[in-house]
Amino acid sequence: MEKSVVTVFVVTWYAIISEAFDLTIIHTNDVHARFEEFNKYGSTCSVKYAEKGACFGGVARRVTKIKEIRNRYQNTLLLDGGDQFQGTPWFYFYRGLAASHFMELMGYDAMALGNHEFDLGIDGLVKFLNNVTFPVLSCNIDATHEPRIQGLFQKSVVLNVGGEEIGIVGYTFHGSPDLTSTGKKLIFSDEIQAVQTEIDRLMDQGINKIIGLGHSGYDVDMRIAKNTVGLDVIVGGHTDTFLYSGTPPTDDVVMGPYPTIVIPDGAPRDKVLIVQDFTWGKYLGFLQVTFDEEGKITKYNGNPITLDASVAKDEETLAEIQKFEEPMEASIGHVIGESYVLLDGRRLSCRTGECNLGNVVTDSMVEDQVTYKGDDSWSDVSVAITNSGAIRTTITQGEITIGEVNSVLPFLNTNDVVELEGKYLLEALEHSVSDYDPIALPGRFLQFSGLIVSYDLTKPAGSRVLSVEVKCSNCSVPDYEPLQVNKVYKIIIPTYLAGGGDGYTMISENKKSHITGNLDAAALLNYISKHSPVLQGIERRLHIINSSSSFSDRLSPSCTIYLVVVTLNILFNIRFTILGA
Repeated sequence: MEKSVVTVFVVTWYAIISEAFDLTIIHTNDVHARFEEFNKYGSTCSVKYAEKGACFGGVARRVTKIKEIRNRYQNTLLLDGGDQFQGTPWFYFYRGLAASHFMELMGYDAMALGNHEFDLGIDGLVKFLNNVTFPVLSCNIDATHEPRIQGLFQKSVVLNVGGEEIGIVGYTFHGSPDLTSTGKKLIFSDEIQAVQTEIDRLMDQGINKIIGLGHSGYDVDMRIAKNTVGLDVIVGGHTDTFLYSGTPPTDDVVMGPYPTIVIPDGAPRDKVLIVQDFTWGKYLGFLQVTFDEEGKITKYNGNPITLDASVAKDEETLAEIQKFEEPMEASIGHVIGESYVLLDGRRLSCRTGECNLGNVVTDSMVEDQVTYKGDDSWSDVSVAITNSGAIRTTITQGEITIGEVNSVLPFLNTNDVVELEGKYLLEALEHSVSDYDPIALPGRFLQFSGLIVSYDLTKPAGSRVLSVEVKCSNCSVPDYEPLQVNKVYKIIIPTYLAGGGDGYTMISENKKSHITGNLDAAALLNYISKHSPVLQGIERRLHIINSSSSFSDRLSPSCTIYLVVVTLNILFNIRFTILGA
């Protein structure tokens, strides 16, 4: 009798254990064409950085770590949260086809469409989609009226991993049409409802393990987790957010725990795990999850893995990189100048305040258009503005190549001259900070030349500009004078803004004239060549008052709670560190 009881207990215990399912999720997001290793600024790994072992990432290191994880763990998924496109000469030269080649080589299981996947227009994206065999996902893009892309991406996919069916729902930032070249026929809808509809469809098929794979940003991911029912994990992208639990391995700013846990309003007994792993492929996201027989998460652990010099480079992949690199270097490796200073193009620098690379870019726009006509005026145009989202990378100290210039300004904009009344220039400057957010870092934030602007971020959106001074053009000695709302100014802007991109419709709808100029990258190249060595610093063109209070006001509840916990830990001398944003 006792033996039977023991046998039943053992069998029952074994059945319970056997029904648990372990899944290892490997993930990337916002790689932005970093196929080779890079320095801490995301720029070329020069000899100086390489000798110090201070370079990161690259496909060869990623392959090494992916192979290691796949060999160690049985049930794995390799996922990407979008924005493989854009960011280095590789994209400029190969137009996305290097991304498709190396993603196939690494064996990605699924990818979300990012906004930058549309930077070459629909036709450019179609070439990429036709060159990959893994599913590319977005449930909130309606392609009904865009036949060129129909059937090339899916709303979701069900993958069999170790005998278990895993549903993956993709989504893309709903504001993408304002950021890139999506055309006029695609319709982007709100993520939450579209994701829930697709979750319901998968659950009706009996799928009880569902991953959201999205490119909408950390805050949106948290809202999706809070306002949907049925998700277990969200692998995110778009905001380049570094999530980490414990003492971080580098000085990158930690914006929340890895994973971030959200309890859905409609399922208070459930939890959704949100992960993101910074940008460029500097880290490899690594999350392990255990599900019970009902598809509920019972255990989880993980953290992004730093792909630094301690991670060996896969030799076969290095050889493949070399094949791609040789024709590209012959075209864009020519040195055109040098800089004695770091030309800072980082998102956190250029999307929250004045950055010296923004100064160089806008000064190059003005210099490209300056024409002396022999009268009392030194130029008929003295002001240039550009959205910070147009500036894609940093240039480190040392030699500067054609490829690096193209990486800074890769969108093939022209520097156009428009005539605009002062009141609409003022409206544009208000729009620049109407959604000021040191976490989401919207690219609409303006850099400029020929303006001195002060903002007060405690005031409501639309009333934040305190003062604007404009460099005179109809004068023999350039000086600054107050903006006149009824005066017509000539202003140099990228084609993108001239067309109303990033919400700057006050320009596109009210410009009195529009003259197409030279390619922006060509103007920057000429400027650097002429002013080499570059010595540009910060000039106080832009003053922000009370930005710290605005920062705390705009933090999401999850981030606020996390920062409070970290502060308390520091106060009680617990060894847990987070760098302030």
